[in-house]
Amino acid sequence: MNLLVRFYGFSENQREREMDMREMVDKVKRNEPLYGTSTLSPYMQGVAARNSRYAGVFYHILPWFNFVNHEQHGVDTAKYYQQAERELEAERNKAQ
Repeated sequence: MNLLVRFYGFSENQREREMDMREMVDKVKRNEPLYGTSTLSPYMQGVAARNSRYAGVFYHILPWFNFVNHEQHGVDTAKYYQQAERELEAERNKAQ
């Protein structure tokens, strides 16, 4: 149950937020897509996202897993790009 509480954002862990920021900022610096690439059409990615959005709530009835890469996570990704810019700027200043 604790996993679901954290997964849906009712409670978060500082360590998880820091790990997420580090992973995503590193991806931005490497110019990689944040959530991977998908061979599915945007419509099918949306279907997968909608089907699994609250799947954890009914996990005890019907386990439903989502293995589809999609952009529909409800996260403002600007924070990752802003942090990457700050880090790259700091690295440039340090090199001078």
